[in-house]
Amino acid sequence: MLPAVSVAAVLGLSACDGGTSGGNATAGSSASTPAGPVDSPPAAPPSQSAGGGTPATSRAPQAGGTERCASVHLRPSLANGDAAAGNLYFTLRLTNTGSTACTLFGYPGVSLIRRDGSTIGRPATHEGAQGQTVRLAPGGSATAVLHTANKGVSDKPCWPVPDLLKIYPPGRTEPLTLRTDRPEVCGDVFTVTAMAKA
Repeated sequence: MLPAVSVAAVLGLSACDGGTSGGNATAGSSASTPAGPVDSPPAAPPSQSAGGGTPATSRAPQAGGTERCASVHLRPSLANGDAAAGNLYFTLRLTNTGSTACTLFGYPGVSLIRRDGSTIGRPATHEGAQGQTVRLAPGGSATAVLHTANKGVSDKPCWPVPDLLKIYPPGRTEPLTLRTDRPEVCGDVFTVTAMAKA
């Protein structure tokens, strides 16, 4: 009788031990499984801030295997656009200074910055459709449009004039810095469109 009881006890302990180990492995796998990619393109154009303080993350499938443009290979510039019905528009241009083609897709993140590095107001919010992937050959450019209200069209005060623009290319976390005193944001209107072929 004693050997039979011992065998049964050993089998019972083995079964319990196996169930515990299996449960821990499953929990560990679940806990360590990463969330989905943070830079996948949203199903619809987001209406939240493009995030000069928060990097823009929109991205489309790469055209023909062409990589996204790296910040280090992009040169920013800003030009006055049109003025119409109390609105002001500025053209933000990103030029590929690299030796190979690259792509841009979605909205850049744009913030107004003081000389001491502090942010003025809030980052530009998204305006319009997310657009299409833009392929930039070496030396090629893509543009986005910054929009604000004309001074005096609103009772809301204008923001301080910036010393710099901080620009995050779409899908990149390394910002570009552009020395400029534009735009002067008025009426609390500050938006940016998606990148488009220049």
